[in-house]
Amino acid sequence: MAYRPCFLLASISLVLTSGITMNNSSRAEDPFDDIRKLIREAIEKDDVPSLAVAVVQDGKIIWQEGFGVADRAQNQQATPDTMYSLASISKPITATGLMVLVEQQKLQLDDLANDRLGDAKITSPAAPDDQATLRQIANHTSGLPLHYQFFYENQSHSVPDREESIRRYGVLVTLPGGTYQYANLGYGILDHIIHLQSGQSYSEFMQQQLFAPLGMKNSSVHAPDADSGHQLAVRYGPSGEPIPYYQFDHDGASAVYSSAHDLARFALFHMKTPLDDQQAPLGDSTIDSMQFPSAAIDADSGYGVGWRIDDNQYGYRVVSHTGGMPGVRTKLAMIPSEGIAAIALTNTSSSLPFEVVAESFAALLPDYAKAKRKAERTRSSEPPAAPFTPGEDMAGYWQGEVSTHEGTRPISLWIHTDGDIHAQLGSQLKALVNDVRIEQGFLRGRFQGDLNTADTDRAPYHIHLRLRLLDKQLSGNISAISISRSSADDDRLPVHSHYAVSHWVSLQRRSPLAGSVSLFDGKQLGSWKTVEKFDFKGHGEVKVKEGAISLGIGRPATGIHFNADLPRVNYEISLDARRTGGSDFFCGLTFPMGESYCSFIVGGWGGGVVGMSNINDMSAVENETTGYLEVKDNRWYHIRVRVTDSRLQAWIDNEQMVDKEIGKNKFSIWWEQEPMRPLGIASWNTSAQLRNIRITYALDD
Repeated sequence: MAYRPCFLLASISLVLTSGITMNNSSRAEDPFDDIRKLIREAIEKDDVPSLAVAVVQDGKIIWQEGFGVADRAQNQQATPDTMYSLASISKPITATGLMVLVEQQKLQLDDLANDRLGDAKITSPAAPDDQATLRQIANHTSGLPLHYQFFYENQSHSVPDREESIRRYGVLVTLPGGTYQYANLGYGILDHIIHLQSGQSYSEFMQQQLFAPLGMKNSSVHAPDADSGHQLAVRYGPSGEPIPYYQFDHDGASAVYSSAHDLARFALFHMKTPLDDQQAPLGDSTIDSMQFPSAAIDADSGYGVGWRIDDNQYGYRVVSHTGGMPGVRTKLAMIPSEGIAAIALTNTSSSLPFEVVAESFAALLPDYAKAKRKAERTRSSEPPAAPFTPGEDMAGYWQGEVSTHEGTRPISLWIHTDGDIHAQLGSQLKALVNDVRIEQGFLRGRFQGDLNTADTDRAPYHIHLRLRLLDKQLSGNISAISISRSSADDDRLPVHSHYAVSHWVSLQRRSPLAGSVSLFDGKQLGSWKTVEKFDFKGHGEVKVKEGAISLGIGRPATGIHFNADLPRVNYEISLDARRTGGSDFFCGLTFPMGESYCSFIVGGWGGGVVGMSNINDMSAVENETTGYLEVKDNRWYHIRVRVTDSRLQAWIDNEQMVDKEIGKNKFSIWWEQEPMRPLGIASWNTSAQLRNIRITYALDD
């Protein structure tokens, strides 16, 4: 059960430097009273242990306050100086450090990242000659996929060094400069480049070049030592339990601790209104360049160097970043045109910081408040997404490989025309892919499988697809995303999240068929048409009766052909056929073989010859596939023909009649059979019936 403090919650406002306004005005005149009430109600409901807030306006910190208990075991109340884990607000801080090196002319944003790395390099299997720049890494368009790893101090897995993480996961899955994909590892790479180019550790560099000049006295990379004298907010889980301390392999994305007061100082600097005791580490033009949206997130939002930019958030241009991970939710947002910024930090998973920041803006900007309230009144739930339906170029059976740092893993996808998808890793069981959708041009979905790597063995996980169809290939990444328990009663899963690690995957379509498809419904001809050319001019009656297609005796032939697109290789046709009269072939199945065609003759040349026509210009009665079947009238025969990349095979009632290597052999049909293309079934001076006509994919064994 979550611990509820029995003492009164304290609100603390501190005066720490010049330029900070005390909150000693009448509460009736205070624009933030409703926000205080919102925060206290959340804490009293035990939704959050604590929250620290700071608001900046016109070059001053006009409100900073702590609420609740930052460390329940030590009974420490939150203050504006309490150090909170920031999660992804670390990114604009790391980006600021990167730009310090740019101003020092130690690197440029358009440098190739690999030129600034050590032995471990970023790889690009999609296009080996295309490399990511520092700018593309900073704005999340490098091509790096989803990634995070949490290493808990109470577990045996240790944090790999950055070079090893780059070797394992520094893989571009889309072309650099194209798609926006939020990537924590990118900022882990940037913190490593800061280390390599500065000659200092990342944490030392940030302390000396950023935190100290800006007077951020309660900021550090990772939590400070227990004896440092800093007050630290403990991360708490959803049930109120303290989360064991954890680290990352992407410090630049996630590892910074700071206070609401220090982040207010950081915001003042980035709005070009630093306090008198601050030394600006960057020039104004560099600050502007960081807030330019060089990557598009959507129609109204973009990402610059470490910052998200929303061009029209209730009528204002907002520069911001949020943070979220186990036991952390944070937000820092600025409206530079108005000289306003708001920061809210909490030590659990809660949406409260986002509400506090938005309400702080609303308290200071009447137009913002008006637009926000109007949007809330008129906001409607989004319509449900349209069911996924693959196009003709995506449906089918796909095979490929997943590339992990421990070797490749075979993967297969069955994408059915009705939108169902199944996936299989290696020889594991097929799994249904759930939550299938097209999102920003990518096929997305989730299924169960095992990549069997040391990193994924740390915790249970689901596999998530993110694939794009380009140049007749499905490529992108699959991400193993660990799962954790959704309630305290579910003890089968880990309490907290562990990782999302991604791997390059590429698949080729082996067949446009994902499974068995019926070509005849037993009720009507459908796409089957009666052939009327050449030897079929004197065709017999063609009709559907009692679930079968009846071919009347022709003079000399009766036939039907299937008028639709079909695969030309890697498929199998099956049907039931029987002779109901006459004494010649009752099933002449014409089918495609790549660019050519062939016919499987059953019961020809007097009623018993079986074979392929034609191979090397020789008919079924004279080539090496010639066989014999004692045909009985009105007996159903199950016929299968399989065409793969290397072989042509046929069976009757599961007895193999043909097994021919394609090789350099020539396959063709007589000119009389040309109207049967691409797929047709004929009888010769014979009446016949056909049923259960199906096609499915087939591959070489």
